[in-house]
Formats: sequence, C-alpha cells, structure tokens
Amino acid sequence: MRNFLRILAYLALGYLLLSVESPLLVRFHLRMYAPDPTLAIVVFSALVLNFLPGMATAALLGLMKDGFSAGVPVGLHVEIYLLVFLACVILSNRFDYRNTVLMTAVTAGASLLASFLFFVFVAIFDRDFEQFDLIFRLAIPQALITAPMGPIVAAILKWVDKKATDERDGTFR
Repeated sequence: MRNFLRILAYLALGYLLLSVESPLLVRFHLRMYAPDPTLAIVVFSALVLNFLPGMATAALLGLMKDGFSAGVPVGLHVEIYLLVFLACVILSNRFDYRNTVLMTAVTAGASLLASFLFFVFVAIFDRDFEQFDLIFRLAIPQALITAPMGPIVAAILKWVDKKATDERDGTFR
C-alpha cells in the first residue's frame, strides 16, 4: 500500500510540474528550452522504487508526458522513459547517486540519452518528421536545463516520502 501511495505522489508531482510548466513556456515563448521534470522523477524512481513499481511509474509518467507533447507519436515518451529507467537502475546498482552533484550529472546524462532515443524512435516511427538537426542542436541545452531539476525533484520527493512514512501512524498525510 505504501508503494502505491508513493507512486501516486510521484505521478501527482509529475502532473503538477507539467501542468505548470506548459502554459508558462508557451507564454514566454520558451518551448524549445524547457526542463523535463518527469525525467528527473524517473531518474529518482530508479534509486528508491523496486523494479516493477518503478517501471510502472516510468511508463505512466511517459504516458503523461505524451499527453502534454503535441505532435509526437503516442507512446514515444513511454518507451523513452522505460529505457532511461532501465539505464538508471543499472547505474544505481553500480553506485549511489543521491548527492546533489551526482544527481545533477545523472539527470543530465539521462536527458542526453532521452534526446538520442527520441531521435532514434522518431526516425523509425514518424516518416513525416524532418527536423532531425533540431534534436541534436537542442540536446545539450536541454540536458543543461534539465540537470538542476534532478536534485530539486529529488528533494521534493524525499520530503513526500518522509511524510508518507511518518513514524507515528504510517499513513500518508
């Protein structure tokens, strides 16, 4: 039950961050230079969740991101987030990246991996897409913008986990 509430809190935070981010970026004409908060949640989920709940969280966050992304094939971010989650699980088995510097570096690397996977999947599944150079021009700025989201989202989710596992009664507050 506690994992279910944790996953629900992660999904709620992802939805909240995406729903706040989308109108602000359109308003300020910054859609191309947007951080990816749901990717940061996927990176953190690889550290703290078990494998199957983590995969479910990554898939649902990808589906949520697909809903906020206009013009991409449905399921594209689901595939990307699942593969990023697997890479982060493998990485988390090698070393613990919970501190701020390592979390920032891993989030930046995950963003670069997500950009590469986006290129691969769009090249395979979307025959009408013609802006491949745009993906490569924006990959590094996207990674640099998304990197600080890792520690920020991790701090928020640690606080949520602490509240969810309160010592007094064990209920989600």
